[in-house]
Amino acid sequence: MSGALRSMISLTVLASLLAFASFSTADANPSTTDGQRGIKNFLTEHTLVYPDKKGEENLIHFGRFGTFDWYFPCQFESGTWNLNTDRVLSLTYDNPDFQSRQYKVARQDDGITLTDPGNDSPTVGKLIAGNRLPFG
Repeated sequence: MSGALRSMISLTVLASLLAFASFSTADANPSTTDGQRGIKNFLTEHTLVYPDKKGEENLIHFGRFGTFDWYFPCQFESGTWNLNTDRVLSLTYDNPDFQSRQYKVARQDDGITLTDPGNDSPTVGKLIAGNRLPFG
């Protein structure tokens, strides 16, 4: 293979990698005006850490394909999540003992506020990149 052909292939590969990197990070940190799509991208592949009513730490990891895993002291649950155009987050648990829940979502600088329609006091949580749930 000639040196010119090698250089051309290297430049093509480098350009492709740069294009992919800029495309894949375009929605990584949406502003508060990005609407439902921005918040959905903001949640995906992040773990929400928030206190429950007793002050105990809860964690929810939002997966890429609409699934979630929830950890609260000594228990794991899973299910599916969806965010509608009104920024209402719906959590549907795989375990029939848990009722589905809905929260109005508002993005903050480094986290989100979840407001339960039946409860006026919002819960403020922090988002951490990746899956931060404990193992087993």
